Amino acid sequence: MVTVTVTAKFHNPSLSRRKEWQHASGLYRDTKQFCIDGWKNGDFDKSVTTASIDNDLYSAIQNQAIREAKSDHNKDGDVRYRESQPFAVNNQNWEIDTTENGTVVVGFPCVSQWWYTPIEVYDDIADPVDRLVEGDAKKTRLQVYRRSDDWFCTFNIEYDADTSGETPIGVDIGERHILAVTAYGDGESMLVSGGEAKYVRRNYRSLRDSLSEAGALRARNRVGNKEQRRITDLNHKLSRRLIAFAEQFENPVIRMEDLEGVRENSSWSGVHSWHFHQLQQFITYKAERAGIRVEKVDAYHTSQRCSACGSMGTRDGDHFSCSECGRGRHADLNASENIAQREGEPCTA
Repeated sequence: MVTVTVTAKFHNPSLSRRKEWQHASGLYRDTKQFCIDGWKNGDFDKSVTTASIDNDLYSAIQNQAIREAKSDHNKDGDVRYRESQPFAVNNQNWEIDTTENGTVVVGFPCVSQWWYTPIEVYDDIADPVDRLVEGDAKKTRLQVYRRSDDWFCTFNIEYDADTSGETPIGVDIGERHILAVTAYGDGESMLVSGGEAKYVRRNYRSLRDSLSEAGALRARNRVGNKEQRRITDLNHKLSRRLIAFAEQFENPVIRMEDLEGVRENSSWSGVHSWHFHQLQQFITYKAERAGIRVEKVDAYHTSQRCSACGSMGTRDGDHFSCSECGRGRHADLNASENIAQREGEPCTA
């Protein structure tokens, strides 16, 4: 199953549409806050329905607001919604179609009526949108929101894909080598040292410690912000480099470890402080923009098993050796080959 996130701009919506959508955004926020406050104050139980909602939103949108409020209410802390709130409708209550001249339009209920409005379909989303229009894919909930003077919609498209002819790209993220990448079956690989990231974090940690001892807390906080910017810039560069590597191959699919398991089970104390999650996010959204599917796979024993025969091997520094088949390989590239061979769950940014 392939999942693609589509974000599209509405093409020149009329003033009346934009005014109603803005009104709906406010009503959607108010509906969610009404539910949150009602549960907090004990005014009603979790079985609240649209009958309790006194506004002009279509019931399908009210129901979606209730569902989202329930999810938010289950989280820790007080829930207060910001001024700008996208409004949403579930997958069964919006439509996508084409006009006689081939224009793609999205239709959804709002306040006074259903609105059918053209969207701008750029190259990166053309294929999944075509699949959806032709009935060869499924859609998820629709969100409608404003950014500056423009209005956008976003939704996911899910469809079965022919995986024959794909090139699995296994990606291992680690300490000594922040990226170890293998195009499985093509014999091509890429190693990127983690030295720069280690230097940045070590240097700024030392500087923070010195400032803390001197009592310069404000300066210490500024140092932390500078470190964050340096690491973020590095992660952008790394993710761009990975996507450029993957684009060399036919029908690439990027596979990465599920780092939640790594964080819980790793003996390396630095795994919690590194910006691994951010790097994965950057890789994922850049891959989506390039039309490359991303999957997360089980991280269990990717570093301990031989990628050739599957037996447990031995790691000595950067070298991995297998006593069963006699294979020797760079340890991180062996891990990336194991990752490339595992089928995972599609993930989106």
